Amino acid sequence: MVDVRDEREIVYSPAEAGNLALRVIDERRRNPGGVRLGIPCVDEALLPLRPGELCTVIGRPSNYKSGLLQYWARKVARDILAEDAYEREIVVFVTWEMAVEEIVLYDLAASTRLVASDIAQGRVDEAVWEKLQAAAMNRASVPLWLIGHSIERRRKRPRLALSNVAKALQAIDEELGLHPRAVFLDYLQLMESEGRLGEERTRRMDVFENVYRCKDMALALGCPVILGCQARREVDEREWKLPAIGDGQESSGIEFTSDKIITLWFPRVSEELGAKLPGTELVVSDDLLILGLKKQKMGPAGMWWPLYVDPAQNIITDRDDVLPEAL
Repeated sequence: MVDVRDEREIVYSPAEAGNLALRVIDERRRNPGGVRLGIPCVDEALLPLRPGELCTVIGRPSNYKSGLLQYWARKVARDILAEDAYEREIVVFVTWEMAVEEIVLYDLAASTRLVASDIAQGRVDEAVWEKLQAAAMNRASVPLWLIGHSIERRRKRPRLALSNVAKALQAIDEELGLHPRAVFLDYLQLMESEGRLGEERTRRMDVFENVYRCKDMALALGCPVILGCQARREVDEREWKLPAIGDGQESSGIEFTSDKIITLWFPRVSEELGAKLPGTELVVSDDLLILGLKKQKMGPAGMWWPLYVDPAQNIITDRDDVLPEAL
């Protein structure tokens, strides 16, 4: 028998709905912050992410999806430190793609300005080793938590389905009193199926449902969720290879469910170095990254920016003399 009291929790009278909206507006009036990307030219157009929002970042393989998510997560963690909010707020980065040890390796490389590939291959002398140890101690004070699989704990690992992730986040909140300011999920197509054993399903159904679970997670946790998503192969056949709003692989639900959609193109992966990008004066280089804002509820969309990255140290910058172009 259904408990009617539970169903009442999703019903709002006109007065209740109006009061809830006023509380949100008052909170934003007193605290206009929100979660920003931290790249000035993009932040002029990209509205701060708010609790309950799902922001999807779409790109082809090796086009810097994980890099952008890691950069963004570190930026939010630094904001929490700067506001002295680390005793009550954290950032959570969930990875299906990399081991926890690999994620922290990139953290340490970024903080020490060392080359991650050198560290990964063990090219570390005593001076560098001391730098890394000091960076690891500093990393311990950064409110950036990780959920994923560890190489060392590989025999004890549970399933990394979204329901397990949600339970872990709930435990962090309820038992430790730490609320996520933002949750980063890297990435959609690697998430495990939530279907019941023996149930006939397709991969497309699993991905479609996981998109909705990501949005539900944002609402349940009361924080923004930033979701990495693979773009479909058709993007590679185009002259202009910045993914469009409907280019999320395996799921049309992305374009309907996401509150914001960002797309990425790292031209050096698909174009010749030194060539000009179609219709622009931009020259393909090792560090050029194109970022597009394809969807944004209650805000502008349909523009893109050239950014410049150092993948080895996970640094992203803009240039003040390069303005966004409208598509």
